[in-house]
Amino acid sequence: MLKKKMSYLKNLNTILNARYYQTGLVLKAGILVILISSAAVLQAKESKSILSAKEIRDLAVQIETVEKSLLNIKIQSEAWVERKTSSAPCNPWKKTPIYWSSTAWLDGLPTGKMRVDVNRQVLEWKDGAAPTAEESYSAGFDGQYGRVANHTFGHSGKILPLEKGELTPDAPKNLKIGQASYFTGTGFSINFWPVNKGYKLSQVFYLASDTNTAAASKTDELEFTREKFQGVDCIKFGPRSQKGGHESYWLDPSRGFALIGYEHTSILKDGSEKVKSRIKVNKLKEVAPGVWWPMEAFLERALLDPQKPYERIIYHVTDVIANDPNLDENIYTVPFPKGYMVDDKVTGKKYKVGEEPNTPKEQPRK
Repeated sequence: MLKKKMSYLKNLNTILNARYYQTGLVLKAGILVILISSAAVLQAKESKSILSAKEIRDLAVQIETVEKSLLNIKIQSEAWVERKTSSAPCNPWKKTPIYWSSTAWLDGLPTGKMRVDVNRQVLEWKDGAAPTAEESYSAGFDGQYGRVANHTFGHSGKILPLEKGELTPDAPKNLKIGQASYFTGTGFSINFWPVNKGYKLSQVFYLASDTNTAAASKTDELEFTREKFQGVDCIKFGPRSQKGGHESYWLDPSRGFALIGYEHTSILKDGSEKVKSRIKVNKLKEVAPGVWWPMEAFLERALLDPQKPYERIIYHVTDVIANDPNLDENIYTVPFPKGYMVDDKVTGKKYKVGEEPNTPKEQPRK
């Protein structure tokens, strides 16, 4: 058991480091922002108030209570990408064509049931017939199978019906890529942080509070402190020591331990620091007792292209409903409309809806 815990903490730095996403035709972006100078976005007052194992465990209990308080949630949101042509704080951000609007339903668990209806998605089209491509689709995971219904696709103002479906034995890749978590807001919520194999954030705190684990794995310990972030009293945590840079998360205990800030910096050869990625949640809403959802936030990240050194995604929620007692569990099963050509990767069959039964759950796995 001890060896398992040590391995869990050892890999945590790598896992936390992957909270921001990368892109190709799928973008390489960051999120959420209300125009704030990149030089002053995430300045926090340092503190040396390191928490004891007992304090960390008490926090784990409180975070677990928040996690259990969210049973389901529906989010309507939109997001877009902006870029800078220089890293200078006075250099203005410029909006790109990259855009996303969607309605998402989630069951409250990091790797649980989920569905996202993407009404409009515009992404860069690498080596395509146009600079960008536009599509709409529905992707879902009902706890057993993944389904994607691709509705439309096009470019240059010409959007045509696609009418294709795919059934997979697990969650579809549309829900796994980083852009989905940030565009839907789950990347900003502690309720949807699957640190490892579905473990929740509370589990990180529980393991870190185990004195035996900490004593046996000194170099991989996390450090937990109390610190002000943007004037808010927070719990800050991150790797105690990290070669080449540092990484920090700020949680607001007065608002359900909601994430309000994140920063990942690297140390350059000349000894200076460069921000690789940063998150700031600008607006939160209590959507259920003790559960606060990010309504406006951003993830900003540095790019390798010197002509486009920084990029960010602006995230904005237009409506959110939590713990709906009348939510139909069937919502997580994306339907394939009549006439859609379906690639059933569970049975290996391909069929057109209306010509074969659309009942993949009754079909045996291969």
